Amino acid sequence: MEKNTSWGHPRNPGYIPGDPWYQCDRCGFDYRQSEIRKQWDGLMVCGKCWEPRHPQDFVKGVKDHQAVKDARPAPVIALSNTTMAVAGSKGDKSIVVTSATNIADSDSIGIALDYLPTQWTFVNGTPVGTTVILNDGLLGSAAVDNEVYTSDDGSTYYLSDGDVTASSL
Repeated sequence: MEKNTSWGHPRNPGYIPGDPWYQCDRCGFDYRQSEIRKQWDGLMVCGKCWEPRHPQDFVKGVKDHQAVKDARPAPVIALSNTTMAVAGSKGDKSIVVTSATNIADSDSIGIALDYLPTQWTFVNGTPVGTTVILNDGLLGSAAVDNEVYTSDDGSTYYLSDGDVTASSL
Protein backbone atom coordinates (compact mmCIF):
# COMPACT_ATOMS: atom_id res chain seq x y z
CA MET A 1 0.00 0.00 0.00
CA GLU A 2 1.16 3.50 -0.68
CA LYS A 3 1.44 5.99 2.14
CA ASN A 4 0.10 9.52 2.11
CA THR A 5 2.53 11.72 4.04
CA SER A 6 -0.15 14.30 4.84
CA TRP A 7 -2.28 11.76 6.70
CA GLY A 8 0.44 9.51 8.18
CA HIS A 9 -1.49 6.30 7.48
CA PRO A 10 -2.16 4.38 4.27
CA ARG A 11 -4.39 6.26 1.84
CA ASN A 12 -7.14 3.66 1.81
CA PRO A 13 -6.73 1.64 5.05
CA GLY A 14 -10.32 0.64 5.06
CA TYR A 15 -13.32 2.03 6.82
CA ILE A 16 -14.07 0.88 10.34
CA PRO A 17 -17.33 2.33 11.70
CA GLY A 18 -16.87 4.21 15.02
CA ASP A 19 -13.05 3.87 14.94
CA PRO A 20 -11.66 7.05 13.35
CA TRP A 21 -8.00 7.96 13.03
CA TYR A 22 -6.24 9.88 15.84
CA GLN A 23 -2.73 11.24 16.04
CA CYS A 24 -0.64 10.35 19.11
CA ASP A 25 0.13 13.59 20.97
CA ARG A 26 3.57 12.30 21.96
CA CYS A 27 5.08 10.50 18.94
CA GLY A 28 2.87 11.97 16.20
CA PHE A 29 1.95 8.65 14.49
CA ASP A 30 -1.61 7.90 13.40
CA TYR A 31 -3.60 5.26 15.25
CA ARG A 32 -7.19 4.15 15.36
CA GLN A 33 -9.29 5.51 18.23
CA SER A 34 -9.38 2.03 19.73
CA GLU A 35 -5.55 2.09 20.00
CA ILE A 36 -5.37 5.54 21.62
CA ARG A 37 -5.59 6.08 25.39
CA LYS A 38 -6.05 9.24 27.38
CA GLN A 39 -3.12 9.76 29.73
CA TRP A 40 -3.35 11.32 33.24
CA ASP A 41 -2.12 14.70 31.94
CA GLY A 42 -4.82 14.87 29.24
CA LEU A 43 -2.67 13.74 26.28
CA MET A 44 -4.15 11.25 23.83
CA VAL A 45 -1.32 8.74 23.25
CA CYS A 46 -0.69 5.35 21.67
CA GLY A 47 -0.02 2.22 23.73
CA LYS A 48 3.77 2.58 23.36
CA CYS A 49 3.77 6.20 24.60
CA TRP A 50 1.29 5.75 27.49
CA GLU A 51 2.74 6.16 31.01
CA PRO A 52 0.97 5.69 34.35
CA ARG A 53 1.01 8.61 36.76
CA HIS A 54 3.92 8.52 39.19
CA PRO A 55 2.98 7.43 42.75
CA GLN A 56 4.83 10.42 44.24
CA ASP A 57 2.15 12.66 42.70
CA PHE A 58 -0.31 11.23 45.23
CA VAL A 59 1.74 11.80 48.38
CA LYS A 60 -0.02 14.19 50.74
CA GLY A 61 2.00 16.53 52.93
CA VAL A 62 1.49 16.55 56.67
CA LYS A 63 0.69 19.96 58.11
CA ASP A 64 3.44 21.09 60.45
CA HIS A 65 2.10 22.91 63.50
CA GLN A 66 4.74 25.58 64.10
CA ALA A 67 3.30 27.49 67.02
CA VAL A 68 5.50 27.78 70.09
CA LYS A 69 4.12 25.78 73.01
CA ASP A 70 3.41 27.94 76.07
CA ALA A 71 4.65 31.14 74.42
CA ARG A 72 5.30 34.06 76.77
CA PRO A 73 6.62 37.55 76.22
CA ALA A 74 10.25 38.16 77.04
CA PRO A 75 10.80 39.49 80.56
CA VAL A 76 11.59 43.15 80.90
CA ILE A 77 15.11 43.30 82.22
CA ALA A 78 16.32 46.53 83.68
CA LEU A 79 20.02 47.14 83.24
CA SER A 80 21.98 50.12 84.26
CA ASN A 81 25.46 50.40 83.04
CA THR A 82 28.67 52.12 83.73
CA THR A 83 31.97 51.98 81.89
CA MET A 84 35.52 50.95 82.57
CA ALA A 85 37.52 53.91 83.94
CA VAL A 86 40.84 52.04 83.73
CA ALA A 87 41.70 49.31 81.19
CA GLY A 88 41.60 45.75 82.53
CA SER A 89 43.90 42.90 81.52
CA LYS A 90 43.28 39.19 81.25
CA GLY A 91 43.29 37.62 84.72
CA ASP A 92 42.57 40.85 86.65
CA LYS A 93 40.34 40.18 89.69
CA SER A 94 39.39 43.83 90.13
CA ILE A 95 38.18 46.54 87.79
CA VAL A 96 37.84 50.31 88.13
CA VAL A 97 34.55 51.71 86.86
CA THR A 98 33.34 55.28 86.34
CA SER A 99 30.50 54.79 88.87
CA ALA A 100 29.93 52.01 91.39
CA THR A 101 26.31 53.06 92.02
CA ASN A 102 23.96 50.03 92.18
CA ILE A 103 26.88 47.60 92.54
CA ALA A 104 26.86 45.60 95.76
CA ASP A 105 28.38 42.44 97.20
CA SER A 106 27.30 39.25 95.31
CA ASP A 107 25.74 41.20 92.42
CA SER A 108 25.98 39.72 88.96
CA ILE A 109 27.75 42.07 86.55
CA GLY A 110 28.66 41.84 82.87
CA ILE A 111 31.90 43.25 81.50
CA ALA A 112 32.21 43.89 77.75
CA LEU A 113 35.58 42.47 76.72
CA ASP A 114 37.56 43.63 73.70
CA TYR A 115 37.69 40.44 71.61
CA LEU A 116 35.30 38.12 73.46
CA PRO A 117 31.61 38.16 74.36
CA THR A 118 30.48 39.90 77.55
CA GLN A 119 31.83 38.15 80.64
CA TRP A 120 29.29 37.69 83.44
CA THR A 121 30.65 37.25 86.94
CA PHE A 122 29.87 38.18 90.55
CA VAL A 123 31.08 40.99 92.78
CA ASN A 124 33.19 39.74 95.70
CA GLY A 125 32.60 42.26 98.50
CA THR A 126 31.31 45.79 98.62
CA PRO A 127 33.07 48.09 96.11
CA VAL A 128 35.64 50.49 97.57
CA GLY A 129 35.15 53.80 95.78
CA THR A 130 34.98 52.83 92.11
CA THR A 131 37.05 49.65 92.45
CA VAL A 132 35.03 46.44 92.12
CA ILE A 133 36.50 43.10 93.24
CA LEU A 134 35.42 40.12 91.06
CA ASN A 135 34.97 36.45 91.96
CA ASP A 136 36.80 35.38 88.81
CA GLY A 137 39.58 37.03 86.82
CA LEU A 138 38.83 38.65 83.47
CA LEU A 139 38.83 36.22 80.54
CA GLY A 140 40.30 38.85 78.24
CA SER A 141 41.25 42.50 78.08
CA ALA A 142 38.73 45.32 78.57
CA ALA A 143 39.55 48.80 77.30
CA VAL A 144 38.63 52.13 78.87
CA ASP A 145 34.97 53.03 78.11
CA ASN A 146 33.91 49.39 77.63
CA GLU A 147 30.42 48.79 79.08
CA VAL A 148 29.89 47.23 82.52
CA TYR A 149 26.29 46.03 82.99
CA THR A 150 24.63 45.92 86.41
CA SER A 151 21.18 45.23 87.81
CA ASP A 152 19.53 48.47 88.92
CA ASP A 153 16.32 47.20 90.55
CA GLY A 154 17.19 44.01 92.40
CA SER A 155 15.25 42.11 89.75
CA THR A 156 14.93 38.34 90.07
CA TYR A 157 16.12 37.98 86.49
CA TYR A 158 19.69 38.32 87.65
CA LEU A 159 21.78 35.57 89.12
CA SER A 160 22.57 35.55 92.78
CA ASP A 161 25.80 34.15 94.17
CA GLY A 162 24.13 30.87 95.23
CA ASP A 163 22.34 30.20 91.90
CA VAL A 164 25.34 29.49 89.68
CA THR A 165 29.06 29.86 89.62
CA ALA A 166 30.73 32.31 87.27
CA SER A 167 32.73 29.49 85.65
CA SER A 168 29.50 27.85 84.45
CA LEU A 169 28.42 30.97 82.55
